[in-house]
Amino acid sequence: MTVTRGHPTYAWVYARMGPMCDRRGTAARRRQLLANATGRVVEVGAGTGLNFVHYPSEVTDVRAIEPDPYMFRRLVAAMGTASVPVKVRRAPVEAMGIDVGSADTVVMSLVLCSVADVGVALAETRRALKHGGRLLFFEHVRAEDGRLSRWQDRLERPWGLVTGGCHPNRDTLASIQAQGFQVQDVERFDEPGGMLAKPHIIGWATKP
Repeated sequence: MTVTRGHPTYAWVYARMGPMCDRRGTAARRRQLLANATGRVVEVGAGTGLNFVHYPSEVTDVRAIEPDPYMFRRLVAAMGTASVPVKVRRAPVEAMGIDVGSADTVVMSLVLCSVADVGVALAETRRALKHGGRLLFFEHVRAEDGRLSRWQDRLERPWGLVTGGCHPNRDTLASIQAQGFQVQDVERFDEPGGMLAKPHIIGWATKP
């Protein structure tokens, strides 16, 4: 993921579709994810700030990172909705400016589909976490159903052109494990709709 000129059309669509999806059940998934957040949190690819209202009182502060300027503008506006202190920064995950081992929790919510290099993004996340720190993840992933996964492969490029660089066919859980994270809990499920962007996983892992 690099700082680019951004995706103005996709940011506009996401700003309208995101709250709609939250009303249909995604907000409950956000609460489920963030219930495991504690201490100093780094949220990578914070988008339009839809997670802000769901952080529990166990969180002391959130540093929200977002590279897309059109998303970032909406992220700044969402700071007023936050349930805990929040600071925002426009930056890619490779240059998020977080000290080594300073984060108790890193949140990655519907972002690993669109980073340029999943391995690099997760390695930087691991660097920022303290030992025993938690990575919380909520992502759509490659389908286990062969028919759907083949369509995910075939349509990966055109799908990405209209969805802000999303890759619908990534085996994100395997990538998390490959970076040395110890997965503690994971649930696999289908969100309503989704087209190529399904199924989803939600869970958490620790840095040894």
